[in-house]
Amino acid sequence: MATAPTGLLAYYASGKPLSCKLDVDPYLCEIWQLENLTKYNADYEVQIYAPEFFGFGSNGGGEMLAVSPTGEVVCLPFIGMEPAVATPIASSWDAFEGMLRNAL
Repeated sequence: MATAPTGLLAYYASGKPLSCKLDVDPYLCEIWQLENLTKYNADYEVQIYAPEFFGFGSNGGGEMLAVSPTGEVVCLPFIGMEPAVATPIASSWDAFEGMLRNAL
């Protein structure tokens, strides 16, 4: 099972907001509470449908935000989730974090 990337864990430790706008599509980011990460990855069966991906949030509209095995941040539909349909958002967690705007 994939684990939370260190950049995401550092983001939680910093106390930064978990609800933000993004500079790019999907334009909204709802990062899951730290204590729910393992549960939500299991509930959504991420390791069955998108092995080695790690879900960390949602766009609030039926898509999961996840870190791919290569470290890219991607968007995956909750229904029809599979690596082939992952839409790249950022090349890394650091690049993704730089896209977060306007805490909601």
